[in-house]
Amino acid sequence: MESKVWLITGASSGFGRGVLERVLDNGDRAVAVARHTGSLDALAKRHIGKLLVLTADVRITADVDAAVAMAEQRFGRIDILLNNAGHGLFGGSEEVTEAELLNVFETNVFGAMRLVRAVLPVMRAQGSGHIINISSAVGHASWPFGGAYAATKHAIEALSEALQAEVAPLGIRVTVVNPGYFATGFAGSMPMAAANPAYQAMRNQVLSGFGAMSAGNPDEVVEAILNAARDAGAPFRHFVGEDGRAWARGSLEARLQAVGA
Repeated sequence: MESKVWLITGASSGFGRGVLERVLDNGDRAVAVARHTGSLDALAKRHIGKLLVLTADVRITADVDAAVAMAEQRFGRIDILLNNAGHGLFGGSEEVTEAELLNVFETNVFGAMRLVRAVLPVMRAQGSGHIINISSAVGHASWPFGGAYAATKHAIEALSEALQAEVAPLGIRVTVVNPGYFATGFAGSMPMAAANPAYQAMRNQVLSGFGAMSAGNPDEVVEAILNAARDAGAPFRHFVGEDGRAWARGSLEARLQAVGA
């Protein structure tokens, strides 16, 4: 099979790094986009001619447009966009500032849509392409002090549903991946809003619950992404991790009860 060209955001760590390494080992070519790319130097030396590493911030439209233009110039096409860049935000509705809320939406939602808008002309000209958006199980649920992050993933779900219908007639696929809790370092690096003493007891309880959770192996999510890319008949959504399935299932069942299903 002809090698594919991947464009992966948030490629320096987590799921993005895992997918990047696998696709290169499988013979595909890749454009790795991240704000800090030093950790990719050794990988670039091992895959000369197959890997283009670009320093870019998905919050900046000019960075995104330049990255897509350089990707097309280097490889002549973009077959798969993996929208993986993102970060969390822990804080209650009264605690999260407007600046913090705007920042997490800038990366998780507006950043992803900047990439979509930039790659679609390339994919339309090709008559093919695949956009894979990393959402979360909390794109279908939420929890105390996680509402801001969950809201970004709810937005990705809605935007991806519309996008799927819009681009399917053009030969372009859309996939949403919904991981649960996996050991990527995501939780440990999550920005935290300043605590309001009125919520401290509940805040501590939620944080202790996170600490007690068992994190899954990120390779499960990497494999789900690769399987979705390989299988043209794969479903639109992929839930990965039983904990995430349980969160989403509970929320969806409550909604079904509310509408009388």
